[in-house]
Amino acid sequence: MNRNIPSRLALVPTAALLALLAACGGGGDDAGTPVTGVTQSQAQAMSANSAVVPTDTTDAAAALLSTTQAVVAGGTASASFNCAGGGTAVFTASGSNLGNGQLDAGEVYAVTYNACVGSAGAAALTGNATLTVVSASGGNVEVNTTTQNLQVALPLRTLTFNGSSTLSRTVATVGADTTTTNRWTSPSIVVQSVRSGRTSTFTLTNVDLTRSFTINNGVITARSSSGTHTMNAVLPNGSWTITTATQGAVSYDANGVPTQGAWTITLPNNRIGVSVVPGTLTVTVDFGADGTIDRTYTFTTAALVVEAG
Repeated sequence: MNRNIPSRLALVPTAALLALLAACGGGGDDAGTPVTGVTQSQAQAMSANSAVVPTDTTDAAAALLSTTQAVVAGGTASASFNCAGGGTAVFTASGSNLGNGQLDAGEVYAVTYNACVGSAGAAALTGNATLTVVSASGGNVEVNTTTQNLQVALPLRTLTFNGSSTLSRTVATVGADTTTTNRWTSPSIVVQSVRSGRTSTFTLTNVDLTRSFTINNGVITARSSSGTHTMNAVLPNGSWTITTATQGAVSYDANGVPTQGAWTITLPNNRIGVSVVPGTLTVTVDFGADGTIDRTYTFTTAALVVEAG
């Protein structure tokens, strides 16, 4: 051991010494974090993914329904169909009321998509899915889905689904406002996310998520999301399991950035509270879930959306 180390450290400027300590694991925002606690980087990753994954997965499930509706409306069973926004799809169908171009209760559709875009600007679907129509009346429809390596290309990431789920869509008009509400549920489904060469895998269980859009004169005036789910995340820089529940509805802008609302993240040993106002996400960490806030972090919402997935 070099006995001159203490005297040498005394000669190091304060700022440089702090940087040295941080590099060795001392100092910084994570100093004093329990072994079973949550570090700042973990809190950021959990907050980012809990903000984005629920909305993106629900939107992808809704895209599966709307794209299938477009394929069935314009195509013929067992024949290749040129999707309106590009790509192709082919489906087989069974049921007692086929051939009317719409989904009816009791019908079952097995569809293969090849970069199929149901309408201009919609998500592109590639892979296989089976949809069983539970109910259908006007604009309201509910389907059970089974997906096999179904890829859904969203603006910021491509999601691949394997598993079963249920999607129900309701449409309500009040005055000039038309609100479409998509409720997505699943006991368990695996979702892989690929973004900028980065791959993450999410196993979602006990999923009950709702996503709503309000349109006035052809323009979306409000977007919101609510619900609960448990997420086991395997990311390039770590893995963890959390259960998330919103406190009321969380509002989002056109780019998928949360703008207003709050939700709670529960871990085996800790609890995280997340609240958002335009541009800023405030994250509180309660070590031991004993009701005492031990850490508070502030992040920009734009940075979190980029990090997620």
